[in-house]
Order: sequence, then structure tokens, then C-alpha cells
Amino acid sequence: MNTKQAALQWGISERRVRILCSEGRIDGVTRNGWAWNIPLDATKPSDGRQLRHQKNVDMRIGAMNLSSLESLRSEFLSARKDEQQLKLTYRTSIFRFVLGVFACEELEMGNEDLALLFSGYFSPSVSFDTQLLALNTRSLLMRFAQENGLGPGFRRVQANAFFTERSLIQLYQSLLQGIDDEAALSYRELDSSEIEKDEPALPVERRMEILIRQYEMDWKSLHPLVRSLFLFGELLRIRPFGRYDVVFASLALAGELLASGFPPAFVDVGQVDEFKASLMLTRTRGNYQNTMRMLEQALHHEIALYTRKENI
Repeated sequence: MNTKQAALQWGISERRVRILCSEGRIDGVTRNGWAWNIPLDATKPSDGRQLRHQKNVDMRIGAMNLSSLESLRSEFLSARKDEQQLKLTYRTSIFRFVLGVFACEELEMGNEDLALLFSGYFSPSVSFDTQLLALNTRSLLMRFAQENGLGPGFRRVQANAFFTERSLIQLYQSLLQGIDDEAALSYRELDSSEIEKDEPALPVERRMEILIRQYEMDWKSLHPLVRSLFLFGELLRIRPFGRYDVVFASLALAGELLASGFPPAFVDVGQVDEFKASLMLTRTRGNYQNTMRMLEQALHHEIALYTRKENI
């Protein structure tokens, strides 16, 4: 059906339907030129005016030196002059990023295995799915760089949201391409422990709607690094798909960071245990202070690679 038919069916304005389509909040919608094609069985999204009064969890970061973060970003942007060298550095960053994220996900992938894989050869000691996941992760990180640009043509997207609910679903589908294409089509069902613990137990779809509304509205005025971290933490807490949660949330973190003028960053393998302990505080108390500190340290390390004299 078209936007006019959907407006009549849902009892809202046609302009509102177009906005919902552009925000990716209607499942299965496609665009043909200026026209939106909406599935006949598509359901009306929840009213954002109601969602904005709801929050999944209270979050806080404690004291933070924003000037330090802005200095980091300025260093990164000013160093991006030799595009070829930047691409080489970025590929090295991807290697470390995948190692850290996979260790946090508790997926078996060592330095030698990943080096072999990224050289074009499969490792006999690592499962095929894990290796395909690593290749998909690398492809998505390269796509983020292409979308934002590297070097002098870098495009900063600071004020606008980088992701929509639809683009996050598409991100997960791309991540699982060739691994489990069917599992990436819908959100997971709540398990019994979540239903017993939560009163009322909001379905994952509803939690994601609230998250996206917070991301687009409530967090819009936050520092980009804080917004990136909140998105990462909430995706980990909600676990929208229930498989490869850390990898998925980390890719969202990387995309948001790069769109905000920072390089993608993640903790080193040796810091994973400490990082996971800090994440426990984000889930139980909404306290992001330790996680923020570790991400800031990771950014310091990453940006140092781009600002070395031989890279300028």
C-alpha cells in the first residue's frame, strides 16, 4: 500500500507516515523514487510522543573532561592528510578491533588465525562461522569508512543520528550474511528469566523503539562519545537478536564513533576481563563511568597511531 492508504488505515497523517518510513520505523517498507511501498500487513509503529516519556534504564557517566575528548578528535582530524597511509592504518585498527571484540564475545580467534584469514586463507583451527563473522565485520568497518570518507574528504555527521532502527536491523543482517540469514530477520523472544524479573516485561521490539527514541531525541545533545557509548551499552543490555550481541553492539559503536569524528576503538585483548566487569555496572546500575574511562583510553591509543609523524 502507499502512504495515503497507510495513513487512512492507521488514523494518522500522510506526512507522519512518510516520516516513519524515512526513519526506518516501518518493517518491510521499500522506496521507489519518491514513493514509499508499505507491506499490507505492516503494523503502525508506537507513538514516539508516548515513547519519549519511557526509558529502558537510567544511565550516568560521572565526571568527564570533554575538552580532553575534543582535543583527541582535533588531533585525529588534523592528522588525516595522506589518504593511502590512513587506509593502511585503518586496516591495522580493524585487526585490533576484531581481536578485542571477538575476545569479549568469547569467540576463539588468535592473532595468527586472524592474520591468516585477512591474508586470504582460512584457518583450520577456527570454525568456519567465526571466520566468516570476522570477514563480515571487516567489510562493515570498511563500509563505514567509505560512507564517512578518510582523509581530506572526511564528512563529519555530528548533529544527526547515524543509525535508525531499520539500519541497525540491516547492519545485523549484513553481519550474519552467509552464517544464518533467517535468524537475522526478527528480534528474539524474551526468555523466562527476563519475564519473571521484569514487571511489566516489555518485548524486545518495544525496548528497541524506546532505545531509538532516546538515541534520536534524548541523547541528541550529548557529546558524541557519550551517545556512542550509551547506544553500545543499551544494545548489549537489550540483546535484540540474542546472538553475537557484542560484535553487533561494537559495530554500532564503531559506526557512531566514525560518524562523529573519532576512529573506531575497542579495548585490547588483555583488558577484556576488566572491560566486561565495567559492563556489568552499566547493566545493573546504569553506571558508565569505568566503561567510559576505558573507551577513552582506547581512543588515545588509536589516535596515536594516526598522529605519528610518519603518518602525516
